[in-house]
Amino acid sequence: MDIKKISALLAAVDRGSLTAAATELGYTQSGLTHMMNSLEVELGLNLLVRSKNGVRLSPAGQELLPQMRKLVDASAALEQSAERLRQRSFSTLRLGAYSSVARQWLPAILAEFRRISPDTDMTIDVGGVVDIYEKLKNDQLDCAIVSYNEAHCQGLNFVPLQDDPLVAILPGDFAQETVAFPVRDFSGREFLMPNAGFDLDITPIFNQGREKVSPRIRYTNLDDPGIVSMVSHGLGVSILSDLVMQDMTDPVLSVPLDPPAFRRLGIVASKRRQSDKNIRRFIKCAQTVIRDMYQQEARIG
Repeated sequence: MDIKKISALLAAVDRGSLTAAATELGYTQSGLTHMMNSLEVELGLNLLVRSKNGVRLSPAGQELLPQMRKLVDASAALEQSAERLRQRSFSTLRLGAYSSVARQWLPAILAEFRRISPDTDMTIDVGGVVDIYEKLKNDQLDCAIVSYNEAHCQGLNFVPLQDDPLVAILPGDFAQETVAFPVRDFSGREFLMPNAGFDLDITPIFNQGREKVSPRIRYTNLDDPGIVSMVSHGLGVSILSDLVMQDMTDPVLSVPLDPPAFRRLGIVASKRRQSDKNIRRFIKCAQTVIRDMYQQEARIG
């Protein structure tokens, strides 16, 4: 049932005139008359009594009046709620990120984003790669800063930001003889696998050479600091990323891998949302901030 027809009928009854209602609503009188006739045919009832003095409700129209007003009020309330949701969607960006990204990158990115987009609120959901990708696909997040994974990235758009080197995490008293830790030397060692899907970045490292690398993998439910603490107490070795290790103070060795390995960090968003103004603005902001951050580090280094 067309709410516009019912709204027009109520306007005509309230004004007591089809002519007055047509003028107020921007219809021609003949157009409004056609709408009223159509509504009456649709309901199978005569709703209006027309006379030289104007219009009034018929007995059937009087009986249906409370329901018609409720229907029009409900339609207006629905539209108002939808508009609030549209405004909220436009002004709020739901971002996902790793905890290391949240610690090392996001403060600088969000400070700049707030400067260029002060009217946009930001919510941050910190989690692991699998969790974040699932939330992107279920429209629980607008975009996220995560590592690229071909399988999980299907149907999503990935914009690279920076390669994050992966490093061997060894006990502080480990007898390290070379600048880099050979990946083959993980074979036979107790290896603590981080949680939250980090194995998606680590496992390919053991399979990339001709010789199969077979550490004794112990899957854990530990966060990054937990892994580092376990390694510092001599309970195994692990692999984390350079970004993760930047604020760790435990007595461990963080050593480059041989051959080198890295995870590709970037911004992921659904392909249907990649043209969203807030997402485009955030991507450009993040690209600028991260580029400047690493250029400055290179100059200092």
